[in-house]
Amino acid sequence: MSTGDDPRTVSQAGEAAVLEVLSGAVAPLSADPVGNGDDAAVLGPASATVVTTDMLVEGTHFRLDLTTWRDLGRRAVAQNVSDVLAMGADCSRVLVGLAVPGETTMTQIAELAAGVHEEADRSGAVVVGGDLTGAENVVVSVTAIGTLPGGARPVRIDGARPDEVIALTGAPGRSAAGLALLLGGHPDGPLQDVHRVPATPIGSGRQARLAGATSLTDVSDGLLRDLAGIARASGVAADLTGAALPVDQLLFEAAELLGAADPAARVAKWQLDGGEDHGLLATFPVGTDLPPGFTVIGRTRAGDPGQVRVDGVPTEPGGWDSARGGR
Repeated sequence: MSTGDDPRTVSQAGEAAVLEVLSGAVAPLSADPVGNGDDAAVLGPASATVVTTDMLVEGTHFRLDLTTWRDLGRRAVAQNVSDVLAMGADCSRVLVGLAVPGETTMTQIAELAAGVHEEADRSGAVVVGGDLTGAENVVVSVTAIGTLPGGARPVRIDGARPDEVIALTGAPGRSAAGLALLLGGHPDGPLQDVHRVPATPIGSGRQARLAGATSLTDVSDGLLRDLAGIARASGVAADLTGAALPVDQLLFEAAELLGAADPAARVAKWQLDGGEDHGLLATFPVGTDLPPGFTVIGRTRAGDPGQVRVDGVPTEPGGWDSARGGR
């Protein structure tokens, strides 16, 4: 979509103009009785509807000196789409709530909207509405909606059983390393790009469901913390094999660039506790033909619910805790 310069501020343009830019010129889905422009979107019939919402708050989740408005829009959509994928579904619709200072320019809003639509398109979704209010800091809140086909059950977080394989998509730690590089004064690079816009594995949730995954979640708060969440909800323990984790050589290069005394230890910390990569973490019965992109990284076992061992050593998860507001 066009992001031509618009010198007006949000205060000058007004709510309707901002929402028009955010929503874009997208026709409602044929199955939806009411699409964009009314008080709410009325969704067409579906056997099961998956709904999730999350927000990004300036100063807590992002800094505008470290990201662009376009990447902010993409990231806000991507992290919500990831939660839909983690139910074994595909995303179909997105709504955007936005709070901005009055001096925010319409050019900045257009950039944000371009990112929102770009990531929605990548996910196979359309933007069906949103809301706007004024605030001292920027807040982007996205609601993502997905569907499951008739007869399909969502893959819950509490379905893991003892003696199943634990599998992961992607290489954990990239986003955390990217953030460390940004904070360390290195603004450009592939890891920094991953932190700004996570690459959600479109289609992998559905493929995991069809392959028989017993539990599924996305890695948003840290691999150990999210694995402990599966284990605790399922009443099992988990064993992780450090050497089985997919490793990106760029992580070691980042650790060395940042002057880490022990680069391997820094990389392991990023992998286990970094979070925000938004890969998928699943459990499967032994012998399952895993979908493309999944790597076996451990096993579940009978034991204290939620306990995670790394190479046989009980390990307390770090990662992100929203209630505490930090790692």
